Amino acid sequence: MWGLASNVFEYKDVNGGRVFLASVSYIAWTVRARVGSPMIKKALFREGHVPKGGACISAFLVLTGKGGVLVGKMARPEIWVERFFVGENFAPQYASSGKWILPASHLKYGEKPDDSAKRILNEQLGVNDVKLKFSQVQSHLSQDPNDPESAHWDICFIYEGTLKGDVKKPEWFSELRFVKPNELTVDAFTRGHGDVLKETGTIH
Repeated sequence: MWGLASNVFEYKDVNGGRVFLASVSYIAWTVRARVGSPMIKKALFREGHVPKGGACISAFLVLTGKGGVLVGKMARPEIWVERFFVGENFAPQYASSGKWILPASHLKYGEKPDDSAKRILNEQLGVNDVKLKFSQVQSHLSQDPNDPESAHWDICFIYEGTLKGDVKKPEWFSELRFVKPNELTVDAFTRGHGDVLKETGTIH
């Protein structure tokens, strides 16, 4: 999912024992059981303190043009692993799924979200003349109720922009084109990208 103030959002529920804070420089998250004992530890990642299900910080581009939103299908998974930081065990699955993805990437370590969004635009799409606007931050938690500590947490920084004309398809896409929102569904996407579009209100 920048140009953000120091605090993106803050939510506190003292009675429920839940604290949720997010900022550009720091993200803290604590969920406590009713008795007050830690159930899922805060997202302070260091040696010996890594969440079981992992956490990702990514930037996404929602680009419109020709009455549609720009979506693609992944090809050449080795390129996605090397250049755009998709997990090497997952990239082949995404490429073979035949499902849509949005232009996106995990952030490089220490990279500013603004810079990540520009990198996606320039390097992933080969576009240099589009002005991006920060839209929102999304938080997506994939959780198994039988194993809450294995939850995977995605923090997504969303940018929007408008493209004029066609976009040349790079070799790491098998398809890259504008599709009308009413022709897209959440299930037509892989990597949770449909959930990102749904939360922006682009698709339903």
